[in-house]
Amino acid sequence: MDEINYFQNALSSFVTESACGGAVRHLTDIGYTLDQIVDRLDYPAPRSKVQRIMMAYLYESRVLLLKEPSADLFAPKEQFVQEQDSYGRRSFRKIEVDYRSQNNMTNATELTAASQRDKTAQTREILWKETVYDPKRDGKLTELLHRKCEKNGETYSYISCPFGEISDDQYSQVEKKQQNVQSEPGGLRADVEDKMRCLNSRQREYLQGIRWERHVVYHRLNRRMLEIIGKLYEAGAYSGACFFVTGREKLTIPAR
Repeated sequence: MDEINYFQNALSSFVTESACGGAVRHLTDIGYTLDQIVDRLDYPAPRSKVQRIMMAYLYESRVLLLKEPSADLFAPKEQFVQEQDSYGRRSFRKIEVDYRSQNNMTNATELTAASQRDKTAQTREILWKETVYDPKRDGKLTELLHRKCEKNGETYSYISCPFGEISDDQYSQVEKKQQNVQSEPGGLRADVEDKMRCLNSRQREYLQGIRWERHVVYHRLNRRMLEIIGKLYEAGAYSGACFFVTGREKLTIPAR
């Protein structure tokens, strides 16, 4: 029975990927939340499977990192991409992807990644130039982070996200039950819910649509995350660190 269920789940995931994988990645690229993606798909895909595709793509395109940013962000990757000639014949070609190019390859829906591996096996450490945010010296946090993102490039700017308790997917709820963490009927603990009140509905929806696999995950410091962190900080609900890989800067943001 377990083998049958495994085969059925694998087949279902394959069908979902074939039917809407490209659409999910495209909508993720242009900033749609998980619920928005599910609502806009022509194929009736289960929310959990859409989330798996979205999460895989967020890690593949390095919008999310499970570990602190490192010099490996600069290391080119080898991938096999599928191409089709004018006669309809398909072939695979190995290319080298440089993530300095803002991940242009992963945004092309006609290219299918078949494999990917690091050229360097070991993570290279960065000797960070560390500073601590001081509002009297540095001014408003969002303005400071915006200037640093412009200087270093958004692709190489990350912020720590301690949001491991706010996912509302089934995976997270099972993990919480195993750890005897009590949630409110809406899926969030009361203290976590209170911290999120400063965010608008779309910002909350974005955070809850991500499956935060660890207590702290690192998110690219794009405009959306900049606005979210700015609101949480002003509400006294955020502390963490920013990493600007190009300039090798680490900015610690203490709690207010």
